[in-house]
Amino acid sequence: MSDIYYWEYALQPRAALNASSGTEPRRGALIRIGEGHGCIHPWPELGDDPLDVQLQLLTEGVETPLIAGARECAVYDGEMRKRGVGLQQPIPGSHWLVRPGDDPGFARDEGFRIAKIKGTQDSATTRSEMRRWIEAGFAVRLDYNECLEPGGFLEFWRELSDEEIEAIDFVEDPEEYSEGGWSQLRAAGIEIGVDRDGGSRWQPGDVIVVKPARPDSDLSGESRFLMTSYMDHAIGQMWAAHKAATIYEGELSFQKLACGLLTHRCYEDDEFFERLCTDGPRLLPVKGTGLGFDDLLEKLPWKRLA
Repeated sequence: MSDIYYWEYALQPRAALNASSGTEPRRGALIRIGEGHGCIHPWPELGDDPLDVQLQLLTEGVETPLIAGARECAVYDGEMRKRGVGLQQPIPGSHWLVRPGDDPGFARDEGFRIAKIKGTQDSATTRSEMRRWIEAGFAVRLDYNECLEPGGFLEFWRELSDEEIEAIDFVEDPEEYSEGGWSQLRAAGIEIGVDRDGGSRWQPGDVIVVKPARPDSDLSGESRFLMTSYMDHAIGQMWAAHKAATIYEGELSFQKLACGLLTHRCYEDDEFFERLCTDGPRLLPVKGTGLGFDDLLEKLPWKRLA
């Protein structure tokens, strides 16, 4: 087995990234196996083992979903670098990930028509933000990361107007998961986006949110799905973009929904994020071989994993 090298990084959020996190730097690590690179970017507040644990398990040869995703990424990246080629397929378009103070008019002028809003326990603020984007002509996606108690989202839903309900594309992880609670939401006509544990949580009619960084969801011809990044390093973001480009051109393309690949806006710029370019809602391939960033990766102070 090839030696594994790693480099730890920290990404600085511009604002709180979801209802479960603050603005503290987000720790992750790039790994290098042979000529290929991958990304391990845990979200402990959402159930992942912390970074130190992930790296120790990687040392021991133990697989976690994040380690499996990083290994798959490194294999692909390495093969492409050996061939001397980069990303080839066009990357599908994405929704606009709303940050505090964003201007719907600017996003609309850039070609976006879907806005993703992070829901919180403050229902009044969430609804006010929804209204701003709906009134600007956007469909909206809500993402609660299970921050509401059982029954909490249904209470919020029943207060919405017909116009607001009509504008909601789907609701990702609307409240703390329970089979009975989510069944009640489906019975009320709420389209649910399943972010984690899709194999056990998904029901016909749900949307699967696929994250290549954490491959724990199975797709089938019956699935409506979208591909998103893990709000991780630019390497992880481009890995998600590659997977989206590949799958969206394949046999499941008729089920595709607009992606969630433009997560770099959530963080302060660094050398890697500065290389990312977009054409309206579409992320563009980065110059270089594999997933790109050749010169930046070459100069990192890699450490051999013990």
